[in-house]
Amino acid sequence: MRQKSALFILSFLITFLCAAQNVTIIGIAKTYENKEVGIWVRTDYISNLEKQLTFCTIDSVGNFILKFNTKEIRYITLKIEKSIASLCVEPNSTYDIMLMPPDSTTYQNPNLEHDVKISIKLKSKTEINALTMDYDKRFDNFLSVDYRSFVARSAQPKIDSFKIAMRSFYSTVTNNYFEPYLTYTIAALEEKTKVSEKKLYANYLNGKPVLYGHPEYFSFFNAFYKQKLQNLALLQNDIVFQVNDRGSFSGLKSLMRNVEFLQNDTIRELVLIKGLYESYYDGTFKKGSIKAMLDQVVAESNIAEHQHIAQNCLNSFSKLKPGALAPFFELPDKTGVTHSLDELRSKKYVYIIFFDANCSACLQQMKVIPSLKKQYGERIDFISISTDNSNVDLKTFCQKNSKYDWLFLYDNSGTQLKNNYEIKSLPAYFLIDPNGRFVQVPADSPDEDIDQVLFDITKPKGKRHNVGAKKNK
Repeated sequence: MRQKSALFILSFLITFLCAAQNVTIIGIAKTYENKEVGIWVRTDYISNLEKQLTFCTIDSVGNFILKFNTKEIRYITLKIEKSIASLCVEPNSTYDIMLMPPDSTTYQNPNLEHDVKISIKLKSKTEINALTMDYDKRFDNFLSVDYRSFVARSAQPKIDSFKIAMRSFYSTVTNNYFEPYLTYTIAALEEKTKVSEKKLYANYLNGKPVLYGHPEYFSFFNAFYKQKLQNLALLQNDIVFQVNDRGSFSGLKSLMRNVEFLQNDTIRELVLIKGLYESYYDGTFKKGSIKAMLDQVVAESNIAEHQHIAQNCLNSFSKLKPGALAPFFELPDKTGVTHSLDELRSKKYVYIIFFDANCSACLQQMKVIPSLKKQYGERIDFISISTDNSNVDLKTFCQKNSKYDWLFLYDNSGTQLKNNYEIKSLPAYFLIDPNGRFVQVPADSPDEDIDQVLFDITKPKGKRHNVGAKKNK
């Protein structure tokens, strides 16, 4: 029995470790030697906030290797300073790529991000990059040949023919990313040629799933619903009243129930989140009311993706951003000894989790920290800050959980520290560097991608992936 258990545990660990970094990018980037290359993804396509998945240093001969995890096909961006290049990646795949030197003739301002060409070694015609590149050529050729019909606003018959031809040509392809790619590039083209909204809604939105991780879907979605809430507010004073005076997201959602193209509950909620986010800077509604309503989405929405998007919108309004100084604190531990942020981060990175003993999600996340501490404890300090009613509650918690051997502090500041860190709900996470600046804010949770982030910031810079070691001898 013990032998079977050991084999099961070993098998589980092997599976876990393989899944932990199931995408590998092997790259060549001449002229970028000794620079840092990172992989970034959009956290959502409403706020458009970006998150770094991993990074490494390109070696002295231009080689690099990047490894990370993905559960589905994702559109990623590689960044080297202001140079960027993008591709799609599939789970359990390896990519051989080459990043070309920047071409100064294609951009004017060196302080802005600019695209550089990327060469991908394609291993199969059904690989997602092969499919999208092949389709893009056909799409571009269609536009170049039939551009006169677009100028004359008689493009719809041509588009219909192209759509039929493409569906026929790729009829044997079974790929859950490519099919929407084809569908929504054509949808976006039709939207630009002024196809009726009713037809667009019927063909591409009504009864269709919301593809939260698909950039082409959201390119169309965002164009179709652009300024929808703001335009309706110009016609209906009760919308402004609902936002500015009542501040009720559920009330606003109910008010919009019968609006054309918003009858679907999921789409209506998403469009309202989008509208509130768009109007934060244009003065349509009060900023405080917008924040309050997005807070309600985070706390009350039944759709996890909408909670995530609303929180990202709030984060984009925040003063707490990567690279900004983390608010100072000085708090007692369970014995009453005081510890300051300056003391904690002076030699190590600091990973903070705010919690209270009655928060089940907090307690669940805390179970992951021992394994993280075991792996990264030499360079990362793990700090749990209790927001319970008294230090006695913290002492009781620590007594019941004696195996948790990292530092626990008690927030005795009332609401000041939570306000400084803009904490709306628990648990909340923050990663701070030895200079006292945010690396991630809010940070990934222990059971998300924080393992990859901690791996990247703790690995020796001179030996990252050992790329090019033989050539440098």
